[in-house]
Amino acid sequence: MKIDQVFIHYLLKNKQLPLQGIGIFYLEGAVNENADPDKPIVIPSDAIRFEYNARTPEDEQLVNYISETLGKIKPLASADLDSYLMLAKQFLNIGKPLILPNIGTVEKISSGELVFKGGEYAMERVSPHIKKEIEEAEPVPDESFSDFPNRSRNTGRVVIYIILLIILGLIGWAVWKFAFDHQEDEDTITSANIVSLNDSSETVRNDTVATLHADSKVANIDTTGFKIVVGTYNNLASAQKRLANLKLYNRKVIMYTTDSFTYKIAEPFALPLSDTTRVLDSLRAYYGKDKPVVELNK
Repeated sequence: MKIDQVFIHYLLKNKQLPLQGIGIFYLEGAVNENADPDKPIVIPSDAIRFEYNARTPEDEQLVNYISETLGKIKPLASADLDSYLMLAKQFLNIGKPLILPNIGTVEKISSGELVFKGGEYAMERVSPHIKKEIEEAEPVPDESFSDFPNRSRNTGRVVIYIILLIILGLIGWAVWKFAFDHQEDEDTITSANIVSLNDSSETVRNDTVATLHADSKVANIDTTGFKIVVGTYNNLASAQKRLANLKLYNRKVIMYTTDSFTYKIAEPFALPLSDTTRVLDSLRAYYGKDKPVVELNK
């Protein structure tokens, strides 16, 4: 006899059947138990009532009955019952019904509750055999889950679930990989731009400064100087990171703020204001998309 076949005998004997995490079945209707041993026991469709209660605890009396009926020690009977109901709840969660022999069908509805559908059954008059010797064996997964009687079907579904988990894992990895590679590409492009221009940047700067000094010999030189702003940031950490990055490539840059909210990165020049256009043009080749702008010293 399998574990789910024990339930109806326990229900007929005790008038109620509590299953942990599922609920309680009550035998309330009249059951035809005539004295003729050759006739089956008729269980009407309205004889059994079900109350859903996810907090229903394990019933020790049911465990004892399973232990005596199946000839297993109590811990093993308890483990078998728990294993059966755990598997049942897993299938209920994916929309599969739980069929209890000679009792009825339990299904999970959209609200998350379990509902019971009874039926009329003609049950053979077979009393459960009480084994005298209690087997002490390792717990074995019960194969009596009624809505999946074929073991190969269970195996196939397990394989499907494993494949689904692998697919979900691959999707998660792909999303992470894409985000990581995208950020890495941006950093590589930025570094490549800086490195490719670094070899000539100092020469450009020196040539520019030399040219500007040569041209500054005209009369009425304005020596107040100016700054070429190459980046504006609303976050101090970002500004500090950019400052450190540029200094790694020997850029003579400074960071300052005028309102404690906006941080600017700039290259200062002690040159005449009339030379701002030339300096600006020479630095655009280096800073590119940053679009450097001129800001006068105050």
